Amino acid sequence: MKSILSLILFGLLTSGLFSQTGTDVRVTGTVTDMSGMPLPGVNVIVKGTSTGTSTDFDGLFNLDVPSSSTLVFSFLGFQTQEIAVNGTADLNVQLVEDTSTLDEVVVVGYGTQKKKEITGAVSVVGSETIEEQNPVRVEQALQGRVAGVNISSNSGSPGSASTISIRGISTNGDNRPLILVDGAVIEDLSVINPNDIESINVLKDATAGIYGVRAANGVILITTKGGRKNSDLRVDVDTYVGLQETTRKLPVLNATEYGVIINEAYAAGNQAPPFPNLAVLGQGTNWQDEVFRQALLSDINATVYGGGEKSAYSVGAGYLDQDGIVGGGAVNFNRFTGRGSYDLDILDNLRFSSTAIYT
Repeated sequence: MKSILSLILFGLLTSGLFSQTGTDVRVTGTVTDMSGMPLPGVNVIVKGTSTGTSTDFDGLFNLDVPSSSTLVFSFLGFQTQEIAVNGTADLNVQLVEDTSTLDEVVVVGYGTQKKKEITGAVSVVGSETIEEQNPVRVEQALQGRVAGVNISSNSGSPGSASTISIRGISTNGDNRPLILVDGAVIEDLSVINPNDIESINVLKDATAGIYGVRAANGVILITTKGGRKNSDLRVDVDTYVGLQETTRKLPVLNATEYGVIINEAYAAGNQAPPFPNLAVLGQGTNWQDEVFRQALLSDINATVYGGGEKSAYSVGAGYLDQDGIVGGGAVNFNRFTGRGSYDLDILDNLRFSSTAIYT
């Protein structure tokens, strides 16, 4: 009986294997752009699997896939395309350029440009990235996000400032970059609520030259959020509450373990051990547990904005409260910010824009 079941099972597995391999097809083809130029390095992946390959220098590829599968073609700067095989052995694919990312507007020293037209070293951090981080200070939104920008914290206390260095340290003694918020120069980023920021543009080379010698260490251009024309009144409220704690505590000996080590050291020197009764030592006090604690962090922001045919307005307020993991409420940092903006198109080539910030 066992031998019959084994033969049946073997037959089912064999027929399934042959039926699966029988439906496979070798797909070959070429991937080009809209002008017909071959694209090397295009990723060709079987949808829903990790099976795939890349095109060679001439844009050619070949891949064994199930005849009912779908191939996904993806390449940087081009729109991803999905094509069903349906038993087809030859596939010639044309990828379309993805202009959506290239059409993003970037603020530079002398106005605005589209990203695809910029030749200088400019980096942009958008509001979506900032909202994902929920930073306490603006500098934290740039940390690890912009190449060539180094952020170093001056202190571990809540709300402490950080040092910003763009492309190294200069030799003139002042390494601070020039910071402008909606065109106005500021010295302290603590007055800005990160929730009010629409975008941060970092100019790292000659594109900052229009600002003169003050831009020798780079320029950080901050654009705050504003209202939208032809939109109804809208109210946004954003709040969060969290707990902060130290990421790691140093592993240390307790009192009894420390006594054992000291006794061994004395014994090695032919001296009487200072702790003959280790039981009385107990665990002792872990001072890390006494110093570090969980700290409360809360933030609430409210914004009202809207606009008419030729005008747009925005009014917002925010309150941040942060305790320290060392010292708790004794080192508390709190910040209240208020912001208002109003834009009006007076003529086709004349615009009035105003922004007020209170901290």
